Amino acid sequence: MSTKGTVQKMIKGLYVHIPFCNSICGYCDFARCRYSSSLADKYLMHLEKELSEIKQDSFYTVYIGGGTPTSLNEKQLERLLEMLSRFKAEKEYTIEINPESFNREKALLIKKYGVNRVSIGIQSFNESLLAHMGRKHNSKDVDNTFRYLDEAGIKNRSIDLIFGFQTQSLANVITDLQKAVRLNVTHISIYDLEIYPNTIFGIKRYEKLDDETCFIMYQSIVEYLNLHGYRQYETSNFAFGRYQSQHNRLYWKYEDYKGVGLSASSKIRNIRTDNTKNFVDYLNDRYVAKTIRLSDEELIFEAIMMNLRMNEGIDIKEFDKRFNCNLLEKHHLAIEKNIAKGLLEVKSGFLKTTNKGIFVLNDILVDFMN
Repeated sequence: MSTKGTVQKMIKGLYVHIPFCNSICGYCDFARCRYSSSLADKYLMHLEKELSEIKQDSFYTVYIGGGTPTSLNEKQLERLLEMLSRFKAEKEYTIEINPESFNREKALLIKKYGVNRVSIGIQSFNESLLAHMGRKHNSKDVDNTFRYLDEAGIKNRSIDLIFGFQTQSLANVITDLQKAVRLNVTHISIYDLEIYPNTIFGIKRYEKLDDETCFIMYQSIVEYLNLHGYRQYETSNFAFGRYQSQHNRLYWKYEDYKGVGLSASSKIRNIRTDNTKNFVDYLNDRYVAKTIRLSDEELIFEAIMMNLRMNEGIDIKEFDKRFNCNLLEKHHLAIEKNIAKGLLEVKSGFLKTTNKGIFVLNDILVDFMN
């Protein structure tokens, strides 16, 4: 077997980061900056150089994220899609879009280049809450976005929502869900707000809703979406039938993936590579900031951390074979402690969180670190 064939089989996902946004949201901790046409042109030139170093020509999934990829103008977006056209996305090709920067031309462009799934950054349908979090789109932008996607024939649509803002009530959350369900989207990601130190909210010492209120909101979200046919398959993700995010499942299954662009990460076998977050370095082709060789113990812990995010949990037999260990013996103290607390369970050959445990996964993982 050729080396190229081996690599092709080894790396399943390709992630491409576009760091530009038309405005900066108060909660966002991703590598991003305000859109500048000249800076975007320079960035795409160096992104193309980094992409040229990839020898693999086919991936199970390709995902363009950000930032806001659709903040690029039509010419730049086509340039990006053209440089990615040499990579075949065997199963799923996703791009993130924001309603205020999406139009008919961009919809037709992504369709032309084979994108078959979009992730739409809606966050809320409540315009006062959107203003509170620093979002710039409105309900008309959302309506237009769905019309453009209809015209382009892109039916696989995910939307992002967030809960936990101090001005948000449970009624607000349910109203958002009602509107999402009426849109008949195939996938809903709904996240518990996190405050990071270097974000606008972090700098302002913004306080989110308390944990108890957020847990009540979370329980209501799960119940409502289950009632309307969305299956929860990961802590924050719900989908109709076959519409689970195949790209994100690669992360949660702890498969290998390649990331390109500012701040992107890769994991290939036991090597993690983190790209620079510094624009100056990136525009001088100094892409990589850090390379880490993961120990067997680190690989096992990270696999546990990612696998437990999924409702199906860890396939114990598969896990033991993959890492040449006995999971239930190796971590028996952590497992038994959290089973006793009603946070974990072993069922049908899987170690998984309970409905209560999935909301406090970080607390559970602390026990696996000991």
